[in-house]
Amino acid sequence: MTKRSEGFDKDETIADVEERVKVRFPDASPEVVHDEAVAAVDKYADAPVKDFVDIIAERDARAAVEDALGSKA
Repeated sequence: MTKRSEGFDKDETIADVEERVKVRFPDASPEVVHDEAVAAVDKYADAPVKDFVDIIAERDARAAVEDALGSKA
């Protein structure tokens, strides 16, 4: 069975999103990456279908971190 069929683990999803965003933006502050990962996953955590929460949350977190880095420039 896949992890999806075993249920949605919010903390694991946050950690996964955070890890992938850190790889994409290594110069970003760890606190910003974490906060944006949490915010993005929280936004979709109550969705009735959670199969794509990690993908959608990662996209949102990447965009937010990119905006934060752009505002520092």
